[in-house]
Amino acid sequence: MNRTKKILIIFAIIFNFGSIGLQIYNIVQWFMMKPQSRTPVFYLVFDFITIIALIAVAVLLIMCLWDNGKYFRARYGCYMTALVISIIMNLFSLATIFLISTMFISDWEWTKTKEDKTVNIDKNVDVIFQTKEEKINLLRQKKERGEITEEEFQEELMKLL
Repeated sequence: MNRTKKILIIFAIIFNFGSIGLQIYNIVQWFMMKPQSRTPVFYLVFDFITIIALIAVAVLLIMCLWDNGKYFRARYGCYMTALVISIIMNLFSLATIFLISTMFISDWEWTKTKEDKTVNIDKNVDVIFQTKEEKINLLRQKKERGEITEEEFQEELMKLL
C-alpha cells in the first residue's frame, strides 16, 4: 500500500473517532437539557445511529490497514464499504474528505527500474544489483572464458537456483 494513502486512511480513522466523541457529547447534552428545551427524540436516535455507523467505518478501515496494509487489495470491499457509509453519514466531515482523496491515489508502491541498479555506497565502491538471469549469464561467460571449471559452474548455478 502506498504510504500517502496509508497516512490519509489513518487520519480518517482519527477524525472518525473525533466525530464519535462529538456525537457522544451531543447525546450527553441532550440528557442534561431541561425537557422543555430538548430537541425531538429523532435527533437523539440519529446520534446513536451515527455512532454505530462511525464505529463500523473505523473498524472496516482498521481491517484494511491491518498487518501494514498487506491485505488491502484483498479487503478492498471493506475499504469501499467504509467510504460509502462515511459519505452517507456525513459527506463534509474531515474523515470522509480524507477517504475520498485516497480514491485518487494509487495503492501501488513503485520499485526501482533496471537503470537504477548501481548504488554508490562509498566514493570508490559501486555495488551492482543483478537479476538471476544476469548472474547466470555472467557465470556462463566465465565458464566459456575458462575462468571457472564445469564443477564450479554447476555449484554456483545450484546456489542461484
